[in-house]
Amino acid sequence: MEGNEITEEILHKNYILNWDSSHFVDLDADAWLVKFSGYENIQLALLKEYNLPEKIEFDAIFDVIQRSDFPINDVGWSIMSQKMLDILLSVGSFPHRVIPLVMVDCEVIGRGGKRSEKEDHRFVAVQLLEHLDIFDWEKSIYKPHPRLPNRVYSIDTLVLKKPQDNCRPLFRLSAYPSKLFVSGKARMALEQAGIRGVVFEEI
Repeated sequence: MEGNEITEEILHKNYILNWDSSHFVDLDADAWLVKFSGYENIQLALLKEYNLPEKIEFDAIFDVIQRSDFPINDVGWSIMSQKMLDILLSVGSFPHRVIPLVMVDCEVIGRGGKRSEKEDHRFVAVQLLEHLDIFDWEKSIYKPHPRLPNRVYSIDTLVLKKPQDNCRPLFRLSAYPSKLFVSGKARMALEQAGIRGVVFEEI
C-alpha cells in the first residue's frame, strides 16, 4: 500500500488510545497516586464533577516518565504531558477539564534510603466533559453490559452514527465511557510530533 493510501486509511478511522506497556518487567505502572481522602471514588472516565485537592501528587519512576507523554498509572487516569494535550487541541476542540499534577521522583539515593524528591510538573490529568452519543447499536458488533442497558462491555467492531471524520480529536462514547478514543487526524498529529508512550488500537 502506498504512503498516501496508508495516510488516508488512518485519517478515516478512530482508535482506542491506550498505554504502551512494552517496557514493563517487574512493575505494572509508571506512577502511583499519593492517596488522599475520597480518591477511590474518582473515575475521570465519568462526567461527575469531583472535589479534588489543590495539589495532587504521584510517586513516579523518572527514568520512565521522562521518556513518555502518556504514563501508566495505578488509578487509570488519563494523564498526559502538556505537549500531548496541546497537540490534540491543535487538531480540534473538545470540552475538558485540566487537572495539574506533580510527579515526584521515588528513586532512593544514597545509603540513607532518602528519596530523590525531584518534581516534574509537565503532566496533567484530563477529564472529558462530554461523552458522544454516536455509537451505532445496529451495525456495531459488541458485548452488552451485564447490568447497564445503555452501555456495552466490549467492542469488536465499532461503527459510529455520523461520519468518523467529524469526531473530536479526543473523545469517549456514552455507550462505552471506560475507553479513550482518538480520531485518525489526532493519531497522525501525535505520531508526527513524536509523542511517546501511546498505542493506537484499531477497532
